[in-house]
Amino acid sequence: MSRFDFNFPPFDNLSPAEREQLESQADIAFFADEAVVIGPEQAIDALYVVIKGVVREMADEEVVARYRAQDSFDARALVAGQSAHRFIVDEEALLYVLPRAALLTLTESNPRFGAFFFASVSEKLGLLAQRAGHRELQTLLTATVRDVAYRQPVFVSAADSVRAVAAAMKAHKSKSVLVRDGERLGIFTTTDFRDIVLDAVPGDAPVGEHCQYQLLTIDSGDFLFNALLLMTRRNIRRLVVTENGQAVGILAQVDVLSYFSNHSHLIAQQLERAASLDELARIAQQITRLVQILSEHGVKPPQLGRLVQTLNGRLFARAWQLIVPAELAANSCLLVMGSEGRGEQILKTDQDNALIVRDGCEHPQLAECCQAFSAALASFGYPPCPGGIMVSNPAWRLSQSAWRDRIHRWIHQPDGEAMMQLAIFVDADAVCGEAGLLTQARAYLQQQLQDNAGFFSRFARAIEQFDTPLSLFSHLQTRHRDGRDTLDLKKGGIFPLVHGLRALALEYGVAETGSQARAQRLAEMGRLEAGLASDIQEALSFLLELKLERGLAEIALGRPATSLIEPEQLSTLERDLLKDALAVVKKFKTQLRHHYRLGNF
Repeated sequence: MSRFDFNFPPFDNLSPAEREQLESQADIAFFADEAVVIGPEQAIDALYVVIKGVVREMADEEVVARYRAQDSFDARALVAGQSAHRFIVDEEALLYVLPRAALLTLTESNPRFGAFFFASVSEKLGLLAQRAGHRELQTLLTATVRDVAYRQPVFVSAADSVRAVAAAMKAHKSKSVLVRDGERLGIFTTTDFRDIVLDAVPGDAPVGEHCQYQLLTIDSGDFLFNALLLMTRRNIRRLVVTENGQAVGILAQVDVLSYFSNHSHLIAQQLERAASLDELARIAQQITRLVQILSEHGVKPPQLGRLVQTLNGRLFARAWQLIVPAELAANSCLLVMGSEGRGEQILKTDQDNALIVRDGCEHPQLAECCQAFSAALASFGYPPCPGGIMVSNPAWRLSQSAWRDRIHRWIHQPDGEAMMQLAIFVDADAVCGEAGLLTQARAYLQQQLQDNAGFFSRFARAIEQFDTPLSLFSHLQTRHRDGRDTLDLKKGGIFPLVHGLRALALEYGVAETGSQARAQRLAEMGRLEAGLASDIQEALSFLLELKLERGLAEIALGRPATSLIEPEQLSTLERDLLKDALAVVKKFKTQLRHHYRLGNF
């Protein structure tokens, strides 16, 4: 039996042969209280892993970190050859001593393991942020459509009779066929049969007159998660699988669901069929459970956020449809804003929504309906916004012209509250009603921003609102709250990344609202250096993942989710990645200060 536990990062990335090789060269050492394990400027010839006890890291007289069971130190010094800090035993410690030469040999042969020591920030965060243990090897991110046993297509001619097609579907036990009509390709399903029976279409009618030619397709090499997202968004049960542009199969809803072993698509269908707010409230509870399942299967926050945004959008839209008269729904646009609009609100938090009403539409039930909608969302688990940014507040349900007046004030009278409100609005996404109303409001906003360079500096200045909790010596800076040393991921890390990207996107007319998409688009436009954009994307994903894990843990304890974490509860790897992510935040803020001349304010 192995004496070394390889079931934690980065050692879980080693093969059985590599584990045996490393263990054969490892040693075990005992250190008494206050013993110095590593001294400043001392040459480093080993990596230490704590078996039991506690070791503290000191920068002069400041405690930088403490290391407990399964924590390792000092990976950075191992690469540099010496450490600038002291490592002293707090409580008598038993340590594994892993020789430097053996570790460096493994880093050359195993890139994932080597990333712990040598990778760039984006590579390290991308490769190592996924925890070992309860994650499955094949995650939803790596699974592709070809990993699923999708059905071989049954082809028929557009000239074939409906009766002949029925016989073909019965013979092949298929619920759909692909219809060839010259260069066109259509699909005919059992649902289409239902419709033609109701319409009394004769059995000898050509099937080509009754099939759908606007096919939704997905390439066999595309991620299966994208197929799930497309089915959820479009509320469909099957996709045509293509290779090199040619149809090679049919991917059915049941195939995806059986692979994922979750009910995301079923949730979307239940939302469409829901006939009451009570029914919607029950369905809303399934979304949090779905987040937990997918998170445990390794799905990262950017992808989780997109799926939750889709499901929440369907939930809000259905609630709005059940509450609001058809005339009002057709002459208004319901918006979600802030993190919900960006697709980054994974767990339920405060409501952030608004309404644009077409000029001239003055429905007598407007106020009553908006109050009912906000109350419904609260019953679904979305608490009221403390700042009143909800449709139940008259200030956030305005006509088109009133919204233009509001936008004009935000731009030309930019006090602190105006900047905050504009930032929330910039992330708006239309979930129900006439989306063109939001498009027009955005166009007016861009028009008002022309030749207004000073405005962008005032808008971007919000990144200075919170300090980045990372010291000059890469020490995670915490605050003592309720007997715990905590760090606020949202204020210290997530917000400056999100707002910095938002400011650049607003300045350069980037239409995307998601932070990841904004970073990508800014890089493509040459407005953000590609390497920094990649680092920002990975850092944001990691910070959101830590926040999600903490939130799920708090929910499991019956407490509201927060963004506070205790760094001492993190593993060595997690702390290192957190330091790397916060270093990206610092670098991005420095660039923004220079770009917007924030030092002049």
